[in-house]
Amino acid sequence: MPRLLLFAAILGVAVIIYALIDCVMSRKHDVRSISKTAWFIIILILPLIGAGMWFLLGRPRNEGPSGPRRPAPRKPTAPDDDPAFLQNLETQRRQQAREQERHRREQEQKAGEAKARGADKDTPAQDDKKDGEGNDDAGSGSTGVHRP
Repeated sequence: MPRLLLFAAILGVAVIIYALIDCVMSRKHDVRSISKTAWFIIILILPLIGAGMWFLLGRPRNEGPSGPRRPAPRKPTAPDDDPAFLQNLETQRRQQAREQERHRREQEQKAGEAKARGADKDTPAQDDKKDGEGNDDAGSGSTGVHRP
């Protein structure tokens, strides 16, 4: 029996010391019910009762689902649930479309320039040909028959 009493006393002192240290280490604005200083005095004056009250009524509730804590914002579990990811995809898609459109316009412009260069080269040759034919026809008269 004396061993059990000694064990209970050691356990009680350990609980009180733990409650005092927990009270001192907690942040002032997280302590519930009354002020941090008042809790420290209560734990010292009413050792076991004060420690029990500290654990039940004064200790900050940082962990655990109990209490009026705000739930953490839900994070997306898949990429298609993430709005930032979807916005990034849309931006990439638009950039690709702009690049393709720019590339298509450049190709059309190059083709148009090549056609214009080819038409410029063909036009003087055709003009020369027409002028030469016109000169031959001019000396022959209106019938179009060539007479030497």
